[in-house]
Amino acid sequence: MDGATDEACYFGADFYEAREKFLAAAQRFGGVTEEFLHPLGGLDGGKLFTDVAWFGDPHAEKVLVVISGTHGVEGFCGSGAQVGWISGGAPDRLPSGIAALFIHAINPYGFAW
Repeated sequence: MDGATDEACYFGADFYEAREKFLAAAQRFGGVTEEFLHPLGGLDGGKLFTDVAWFGDPHAEKVLVVISGTHGVEGFCGSGAQVGWISGGAPDRLPSGIAALFIHAINPYGFAW
């Protein structure tokens, strides 16, 4: 490469890999995570989850909310953008009084299928 970072590393090949990358990035940068189990399964019968990660002051007056995977297929792009933002260290640069809430795969069934 010509000195650019390899942004492809932020994107998962399927729902499960994207989820793994999101959770790993959130953990690495101090995000407080919670998972919500979807009642239906994935292609291989695996469990599907919507995950959330909170960064910053739990009592912040302002919160940036970023959602991925509303309809499904765009979850790949949204997940990659979320992982890239987190992995770039942005949570450490949040201004005082502002937090960020990331909702990963709000429609995990659509994302997985």
